[in-house]
Amino acid sequence: MTKKEILYILLDQYADHEMAFLSQAINAGEMGPRQNPLYINKVVAPSMEPVCSIGGFRTLPDYILDSIPQDYAALVLIGGYGWMSPEADKVMPLVKTAIEQGKIVGAICNAASWMAKHGFVNHVKHTGNGIDQLKMWAGAAYTNDTGYQNEQAVSDGRIVTANGSGQLEFARELLLLLENDTPEMIERYYQFNKQGFVKLFSPQPRFRFNTVGLFTRDNRAIVDFYTRCFGFTTEWDGIQPNVEMYLGEMRIILYPRPDIQEMLSQRFEYHEGLNGTVELAFDVPTFADVDKEYQHALSCGARSVLPPTTEPWGQRTCFVADPDGNLIEIGSFNA
Repeated sequence: MTKKEILYILLDQYADHEMAFLSQAINAGEMGPRQNPLYINKVVAPSMEPVCSIGGFRTLPDYILDSIPQDYAALVLIGGYGWMSPEADKVMPLVKTAIEQGKIVGAICNAASWMAKHGFVNHVKHTGNGIDQLKMWAGAAYTNDTGYQNEQAVSDGRIVTANGSGQLEFARELLLLLENDTPEMIERYYQFNKQGFVKLFSPQPRFRFNTVGLFTRDNRAIVDFYTRCFGFTTEWDGIQPNVEMYLGEMRIILYPRPDIQEMLSQRFEYHEGLNGTVELAFDVPTFADVDKEYQHALSCGARSVLPPTTEPWGQRTCFVADPDGNLIEIGSFNA
């Protein structure tokens, strides 16, 4: 049986790194070259002349734009400077036909911007080199800014887009759509290349700090305070007793006081007013930001405990309390 091909569209000055993880995973597994790969990698270019990468490598095409096979697995647009040239417009009929036929289409970096320019992401969630670049490239042709996702790579409707540093995430999403391996093996490939050999295979510590938990009188009030004041995000539905909130890599969980007592079959004593047991500390860039965020916290309903003060050890800091009386420090060492 003839294997289906993955067609990589390369224009002059294409970005070498943006195809490396995907093409490697298609052709090789954990133990070396695949004896029976599901797909074959093929290169498509405007002509049969070698196409030159940003790194100076020359690649011989397998097909030209107007002679690709009809039955292929995926069309992958590799980014680079060529997408700014008039030659890129010759790719438009191929992408249009691929999307109409329900084929997998991938576009990374400037190729994703080019997709926006031609309206190909107006019906799907997508990403790229920032929404401002998509708008700059596409102008009025881009009508789906609400579909933009601030992610390394996004897969939706059999279209995968990525920014220029998202080559590994780009590969993962395409490998999943292609079912090139089991999801578990694809994730293992992703994590190995994302985290690196040393991190993955070094001895692990006995413990990894998980989260800070706050026992609340009113979940809704606390969620409202931390989302408005500090920008935490949450997917809480407003019903479940446990709440998870995130700020970057920081996580806070909330649990109502009566529920935690019922779960543990214990009765606890809670401080009224200021809680001198727990402190949450937030760093901000400069002294001026300490003052600004202090005022913002008060406007969100925080109680002032210590106004902004420059301490002898060189830190400008302040303390407020959330609606449950938990202490919050906001500080900076950068004058």
